[in-house]
Amino acid sequence: MHSRVEKSRPQRIALTDGIRRIFFDKIYPGTVSELATVKGLSYNLVYNLVHGRIHSLSKSDYRRIFGDEPPYQVPKRVDGALFRDMVRLWLFLNDDVTESDLYEEFYKGKKFKRVDYRIFSGEIRSIDPRLERIMEQKFLDHGFGRSELEKGIRVLDRMGEEERVDYEEIRPVLDYLADTLDVNPSRILKQWSFRYESGELRTVPEKIYACALELKKRTEEAVISGSRFALEKLKEEIYGRRRGLTLYSEVEEELEFLQKYARKSPKRYLGRSISAYRKTKLKRIASWRAQKIKEDCNEFLRNRLDLPLYSIPKSYAKTRLDGLFSFLRGYLVDKMIDTEDRPDEKTILTPYRYHKEEYEKEEYGYTSVDTAARVLGMSKRAFDLLLCEHSDIFKRIGIYDEKWYLPNLYLREVVEKEGFDLVRLKYESLARNGKIRSCF
Repeated sequence: MHSRVEKSRPQRIALTDGIRRIFFDKIYPGTVSELATVKGLSYNLVYNLVHGRIHSLSKSDYRRIFGDEPPYQVPKRVDGALFRDMVRLWLFLNDDVTESDLYEEFYKGKKFKRVDYRIFSGEIRSIDPRLERIMEQKFLDHGFGRSELEKGIRVLDRMGEEERVDYEEIRPVLDYLADTLDVNPSRILKQWSFRYESGELRTVPEKIYACALELKKRTEEAVISGSRFALEKLKEEIYGRRRGLTLYSEVEEELEFLQKYARKSPKRYLGRSISAYRKTKLKRIASWRAQKIKEDCNEFLRNRLDLPLYSIPKSYAKTRLDGLFSFLRGYLVDKMIDTEDRPDEKTILTPYRYHKEEYEKEEYGYTSVDTAARVLGMSKRAFDLLLCEHSDIFKRIGIYDEKWYLPNLYLREVVEKEGFDLVRLKYESLARNGKIRSCF
């Protein structure tokens, strides 16, 4: 299927310990100049060979020095075509995996500055055989033998190219993201951007184009919100989190709050002046420092419940409001459950806009009681309780044809009625607490 041995450049002969022993025992006369003259080699080559400064020889130099054909050696690099096909098939079968994920797996435990996408694009034609073995083992671990692997690659080839979009269509989107988020277009394209700018590539996959448009939309929303954290969070989604570090903007509000109301110095938390962070020269702090800021902010707010909502960080204000609304909803639901006479609930569920004939028109259609819960936005258990409690209303408006059906027009009317949200909450609460009444 693929030629495994690299054809892009001549193979060199690695100078193993055995070859070096033969050289010093049988070939080297004791002086560099003498050997260079006898063998017709450059002085520098022989000098570097003698002093261990080179680790391989060309085949022609090997023949001159040793007077024999070079031994066969397993090539240190192989043609990357099979490797790239295996990567392509793996990414097709695993939507949540990226080339960046695979690269990190290949060099796990080793330090590297950035992902070298050239091994995936084919710009570097030969690769370390170890990478090919890793990819083949991944397929073997999932029950793909060599024959199944080759068949999968052929099928993928026959599927043809996915729908593609002209690069000029995505270019304004990339420019916007580069200007707003400071994101390198290569990260979005999953290819070196110069290949598109130079005209080597002219189209991008439709999936990449759709993702870029979605990212642009989210970026515009973040810009409108005015949140620095929202923008930096988007950038972090693209480049990935840095282990042990947290975005400064994530705790910026809390830090300013502690400085203003708790009289705490930012330097106490940051370990340095805050000016570099405000000028965005520094964008991250140690995660343990961020955690300390959040803990102190929580502690201070627990002891100062008198502070007005507008003065506390937005996330904490939202938590307080959510708690307050949850309490009010719970209170109203409890009142509805404990009250025997419920005229408002009956009023909400009683049809009133149209005559019965209007509800029964075929153009509106019907929904069975088995699926009506989904239309009303309720769980099945909660709707069953509602159905039992107000069976008289549902029987008057519904029709029976081997099972009960409710008019779609009526269901839409109920959902739109003011107060139905509270009715829904009440029966969801009853369903969760197990307070089930007998049904007809």
